Amino acid sequence: MTSSFDSVAVVGGGLAGARAVAALREEGFTGRVSLIGAEPQLPYERPPLSKEFLSDGLSPDQLLVHPPEFYDEHRIELHLGQPATRLSPGDGTVELADGRLVRADRVLLCTGVAPRRLGVPGEALPGVHALRDLPDAEALRAVARAGVPVVVVGEGFIGSELASTLAGLGADVTLLMGGDLPMQPVLGVEAGDWLLAQHRSRGISARPRSPLRAIRGHDRVTAVELADGTVLPAGAVVIGIGSVPAAELAAGAGIDVHDGVLVDSYSRTSNPAVYAAGDLARFPSTAFGRALRVEHWQNAQDQATTAVRAMFGTAEPYDGIPWAWSEQHGRRWEIAGQPHLGTAVARRGDPDSVDGALWVFSDEGRVRGAVAVGRRRELRAVLRGLARGVTVTEHDVRDESVDIRTALHGAAA
Repeated sequence: MTSSFDSVAVVGGGLAGARAVAALREEGFTGRVSLIGAEPQLPYERPPLSKEFLSDGLSPDQLLVHPPEFYDEHRIELHLGQPATRLSPGDGTVELADGRLVRADRVLLCTGVAPRRLGVPGEALPGVHALRDLPDAEALRAVARAGVPVVVVGEGFIGSELASTLAGLGADVTLLMGGDLPMQPVLGVEAGDWLLAQHRSRGISARPRSPLRAIRGHDRVTAVELADGTVLPAGAVVIGIGSVPAAELAAGAGIDVHDGVLVDSYSRTSNPAVYAAGDLARFPSTAFGRALRVEHWQNAQDQATTAVRAMFGTAEPYDGIPWAWSEQHGRRWEIAGQPHLGTAVARRGDPDSVDGALWVFSDEGRVRGAVAVGRRRELRAVLRGLARGVTVTEHDVRDESVDIRTALHGAAA
């Protein structure tokens, strides 16, 4: 391939980074490709860390995005265990923690996100965990085997999922929630209330509106103290209160940052030599009329491919519809679009039934998102329709004699 550059550095060793280096070779790029990762491991899939890796005993090798030989076969230079510390787009280099410079006419940032910290006394004690990487997940495996009481802080996507997985492994789990229901506002009240009942029926002690004041212990954690003064025993504490985009490199290089790295529809940042993709990239969404930053598997993969193609002028504008999934208590949840933007919600089916339920969220008839327990085909129909700006009536959602694919009709102008 003929191009105006002959070296690309992909910074970030997760799914987006692994997909990007593969896409560079698939596009016919013959120049130098470097993959820079802060972790010493080859790029691996992160979604299983809170699910199959904890519960099914998957090996680290089973998580790899590409087999080890892929990188040699495709002439990918690996710089693992050496985080990038400085971008110099004007000089065409990326500096590593050990002082080495990696040549890079183009840079693709795929550094993802970092766990959000609580900022309470005792957070640094041994026995306090987050879930960001493979060592975190391996530590949580040990927690599940130890038989100690586990306190999970945070009822969002990760916190709720971890509480489910740990309880399924037999752990004594307390879930401290900042609000009244898990996974709000994404699930909405009805679906959130059903999930809360599922947590409790599996033995999870879910405590609404229970912010943490402190983590107690000396050599390691022994208890947690809540804002109301309640003290609960804890042999381990897992912090799952969300994440923050790892945008320090971009900010240090003078690139526009606002709750993530700002990119256009082609994943280009404010510096023409630097692109960004995945969890840290905030892109303009035509479907929702606002900029979105999406922390999920599909977005990381697709946006990385767009960024690579944009380097060669072959990309279509990226306007991905958010989609995510979760496994909790043996049921698969799927979430499409931006359900929290809906002002009305209608349910199809019964979440306690074998078929499950679909909740469709709309605003003045226009579909904004959907949540499903089971009912994958119907969820996918909504997902496809979101890109077209479809509308639906609440009656058609509720009436199961109506095919959801025909109920979703019309398109935004």
